[in-house]
Amino acid sequence: MIKKLMFISEDIEKSLIQEMTYKLKMENLNIHPRDTCFLMVSPDYSAIVTQHLSHSLTMDGEIFHIESVNVPFPDEAPEDYKSEFNQNFIKWQEKWANFVLIEAGVIRGSNYTWITEVMKPTIKGNIYTIALCENIYSSFKSDFVSLYYDNTQEDLHFWWEQPNNHWKS
Repeated sequence: MIKKLMFISEDIEKSLIQEMTYKLKMENLNIHPRDTCFLMVSPDYSAIVTQHLSHSLTMDGEIFHIESVNVPFPDEAPEDYKSEFNQNFIKWQEKWANFVLIEAGVIRGSNYTWITEVMKPTIKGNIYTIALCENIYSSFKSDFVSLYYDNTQEDLHFWWEQPNNHWKS
């Protein structure tokens, strides 16, 4: 079966980011740049949304600090990535109590699952998860989502993406 293309144009992406900004401001989360770090999960896909949210949610003239979390492609094993994240998370907890995980597209949910499993035993504050786009069948359900889609029917594709050998069916 050939899936329908779920194409996220530049205009749609901007609109989804603006919607997410509004949702987060209305939620009035207990976060502030002095004690909260934004984790850009899968930086090659999530840099745009993370940067825009960091700036648009500025508080008291401060933007949120951003750290990158590299995650495996579907054809890679997660062990090395988990080890790197665990080492980084130990250091990050010395500076921040709260963490906001941000991803452009949550398809299966496996990355958010293992990342939050590493974080939960030692977290001092809150963990919030954000997905600009999330598959309705994802095993992980993000706290905040701008757009839900059906991965069995649609193939998520952002305007800036090019063919990638790691994403073959």
